[in-house]
Amino acid sequence: SRGGAGSKNLTATVSLDRIEAVVDLSRYPIHEPGSAAGAALIRGCVEQLADDGCCVIEAFVRPCARAGLAREAEALAPLAHRSSVEHNPYFSPVDERFAPGHPRRTFQRRSNGFVCADLIPADSDLWAIFMLPEMTEFLRRTFGKEQLYRYEDPLAQMPINTMRPGDEFPWHFDTNEFTVTIMLQLPEEGGEFEYAPNIRSPREESYEAVAEVLAGERNRVRRLRLREGDVQLFMGRFTLHRVTRVGGGRDRHVAIPSWAAAPGMIGQPHRTQQIYGRLTDAHRPAMVRSDGLAD
Repeated sequence: SRGGAGSKNLTATVSLDRIEAVVDLSRYPIHEPGSAAGAALIRGCVEQLADDGCCVIEAFVRPCARAGLAREAEALAPLAHRSSVEHNPYFSPVDERFAPGHPRRTFQRRSNGFVCADLIPADSDLWAIFMLPEMTEFLRRTFGKEQLYRYEDPLAQMPINTMRPGDEFPWHFDTNEFTVTIMLQLPEEGGEFEYAPNIRSPREESYEAVAEVLAGERNRVRRLRLREGDVQLFMGRFTLHRVTRVGGGRDRHVAIPSWAAAPGMIGQPHRTQQIYGRLTDAHRPAMVRSDGLAD
């Protein structure tokens, strides 16, 4: 794994002293969910997610740690598995039961890359955040889950998504229920997160509304201006979203630490190969328990 951490570290412990150097715990007391300040933080996140499907915890990562994470991402970026493919908002095959122009028949090009989690150095501040039990508990409460576990896929448990100038991620829905991202480096231009909150539901696909957004209608669309060090919590299964084309001379890097509703979840081999470009021994069919990959 070229010196990375991988799933072997899932039982490791992280001290609060270690995380205090990375996360501003006085401003965001994720380690004290029962305190007045901790409860208020969770309540505020829950309310934002209910209203908007999205919550941003600004400057979650301390300024002293941000520069190091950006340098680390830049150094790892050449190792990313890059791909350029066309897909519809649902990542589904062409379905000729739908008329041309229907969202199911609307395909756009995505180009980006992923640095696999097992390539991230074991002493990275990203692992400190991911391995902190209090972080998992904070997210469990915020997303309203009875149980929450770190995702165990050695490639996908915490990849870095990297986008070069010219890359973009077109309109889509996530296959997973929620996503957590950490902004590591902003591009000089573009690379902005846009979304249409709660545009569909478990009972209604709302194809007409989706088609309007795909055609350029902006009434439902919101633009999120993330900054380096921000953490974004996002309910992407029912919210149409995209990352606009990256411009200028600097890459966009985002870490995607991932959690799951059950222990032992591993990505399906075909999806893992497609997104990350390789497999590990953990992806043998007998080991696969779920395909909860984050998009």
